Amino acid sequence: MNNHKTIRLIMETNLLPQVPDSLGNILNMLLEPCDYDMNSCINMFESNSDLETVLMNALNYTLTKAHNIENAKDAIIFLGAMNTRTVTIAFITRLLLPDSKGRTKVFDSQTYWKHSIGTSIACHMIAEKTGLSDKNKLFTYGLIHDIGITVLDICLPDHLDKLHELHDKGIHQIAAEKIVLGGITHADIGLWLCQEWGLPNEISEVVGYHHAPALAVDNKTEVEIMHLADSISANYYERLLGNESTFIYSAKIAASLGLDNDFINEVAKKLPSEIYKLSKTINFLTTA
Repeated sequence: MNNHKTIRLIMETNLLPQVPDSLGNILNMLLEPCDYDMNSCINMFESNSDLETVLMNALNYTLTKAHNIENAKDAIIFLGAMNTRTVTIAFITRLLLPDSKGRTKVFDSQTYWKHSIGTSIACHMIAEKTGLSDKNKLFTYGLIHDIGITVLDICLPDHLDKLHELHDKGIHQIAAEKIVLGGITHADIGLWLCQEWGLPNEISEVVGYHHAPALAVDNKTEVEIMHLADSISANYYERLLGNESTFIYSAKIAASLGLDNDFINEVAKKLPSEIYKLSKTINFLTTA
């Protein structure tokens, strides 16, 4: 993948956010909260000041002055493994938020961000309904499932503008991406970045295969939930753009998750108001 011309162009910009070397190891630990070595996890946080700062800021946002938590060890013990995992993924999201480094002229990254939030909400609702996966984990995955788009916004804004213009002319988004990006899509770019950053395979598969769930090997359920949630939210995004095109979700996948059209329509109906409410508070991800 590193030899693909679009990936080479991304790498040559030197604009990709840098992440701590141990980020992947931390997330791999936290994905198995019953088995992880807390002392090793604490040491990794303490050796990365940016991650430790994010952790402390998350606590400062939620705690009263009665608590006296001043270091990563106390923070992880207080939050627990699952909440610490959420904060760590939020750290990645904050690095790639569209209001930080987006450079496109035509593509509206703020509007697209609403699609990512919508995907997170839909993931949460589907996981809660089915009980097939951790709803909070799937929510955070929804926030970063389209990191390939944000990478283009940061590194190759002209490419993103071109594919968006094709999309506006009625060409399906994935087809437009393959035309502009030389045969690959934002999901391929996202998968490459997950592997570059050493993120867990579970996250890599969700990011890389959410448009092609049949390719998932080890995390089919999570990828299928993301695919369905992404399709529901993509239709919301198309309406925001004033487009009549729709993303058709796989009825086979919906059936495999035990979901019917009534539930899917209910999720779609709730999305606009839920996205509006969450977009007002999403700044909890800030590291400042």
